[in-house]
Amino acid sequence: MRQHWPEVADTRMALTMSVFRLARLLEDSARRALEPLGLTSTEFELLSILRASPPPHCITPSELRAAVLLSSGGLTKVLKTLEARGLIARPPSAGDGRSRPLQATAAGIRLTEQAMAVVRKAEAVWLGEAGEGETAVLAEGLGRLAARVEGG
Repeated sequence: MRQHWPEVADTRMALTMSVFRLARLLEDSARRALEPLGLTSTEFELLSILRASPPPHCITPSELRAAVLLSSGGLTKVLKTLEARGLIARPPSAGDGRSRPLQATAAGIRLTEQAMAVVRKAEAVWLGEAGEGETAVLAEGLGRLAARVEGG
């Protein structure tokens, strides 16, 4: 790129292109790892958010939507699929009843934990010889970048 398009060949563009490539590679690897479990990466992400919430692993749809990059319609579609499979439930609301919370079922928690083990195994391959210090630096830097992008 530097030779034939020098005006954009800088470290910022190199970072952007590396993040694009890495995102595609990781998404593809996660898809292959989750496929035998019958989960998409989006379903895994949503179930992981529920599993990571305090017991009884229950959050509002608004809280979930704030944590993922999905449209309202896209989120509803995925949630209906997970509910039909018995992986999440919509218990009655303790409040006024207009919005029903989302809760991971026991089957949903078991599948999420199984999927997490598979993804962590694939992660070991992705990260190879990277040590804790290197991964911490990368995680911190990419986290700050993501926060800036999300903040607009």
